[in-house]
Amino acid sequence: MIRQPDAVLRLLGDDDPTTLALVKSQLAQKGADDLEDLRALLAAADGAAAAHLREVVGQIEARDGERIFGDFCARFEEHGDIENAAWRLAATLMPGEDYTSDQRLLDAWGVEVTHRLRKAATANDRIETLVEFLAEDLRFQGNTDDYHNINNSLLPEVIETRAGIPITLSLVYMLVGKRAGLTVEGVGLPGHFIIRHGENFFDPFHAGQRIGLEQCRAVVARCGLALTRHHLLPVTPRQMLARILRNIHALAEHSDEPLAAKIAAWITSLESRRQEAPK
Repeated sequence: MIRQPDAVLRLLGDDDPTTLALVKSQLAQKGADDLEDLRALLAAADGAAAAHLREVVGQIEARDGERIFGDFCARFEEHGDIENAAWRLAATLMPGEDYTSDQRLLDAWGVEVTHRLRKAATANDRIETLVEFLAEDLRFQGNTDDYHNINNSLLPEVIETRAGIPITLSLVYMLVGKRAGLTVEGVGLPGHFIIRHGENFFDPFHAGQRIGLEQCRAVVARCGLALTRHHLLPVTPRQMLARILRNIHALAEHSDEPLAAKIAAWITSLESRRQEAPK
């Protein structure tokens, strides 16, 4: 716990280099247990204090990030907070970055969709409103030019570039929908990831186009399988996080063996949590 947070922020804004170095050194000695408090303090900081605090957070994330995220995966519940997991994953793989502006963008988009929903008369109108805003106005789309870039799996990168792979684009739809009071769920088809709202299915990778059962059947058939009701069920947050990690691992094992080893350990931690869950 950070004692006297207001005083800490004042000291971080101090012009005296000796005082500043001492405060930053003391904060940097904190570990994983204090990281959330430091991130909360960062959200309240501005100017020089924010810059110095961001540096401290980055040092801790770079030093302890692998263990911190592994512990997080080991504790992640079946219906845990997938948004929190996405931000933590990004912070672990890109330590020291500030995602405050990206989080605020999601909030602002949620407000805009909420406003537009006032004119939506039916459930179909409501989901179409969300799709129109994200796909047409903001132009979120699949990154077909650089599909195998690991950044496509990281939420802040997808928010900033408006491009990604199916699962992270679906996550954006889910998070904006949640902020607007819409239930948007992820569906993990073999070989593809889409979203559903009620009995309606949409493909965020292809500009949010509506897809029917025949198209879902064709997607599954490409993997040599027959479509079943199970394939169309919403995934849980734990299943979604596991799929994101597996996507990154599949890319890293051919280009970055140390990263692949880290990801494999996180997947093991996540799977061990599932195995320990009550039956």
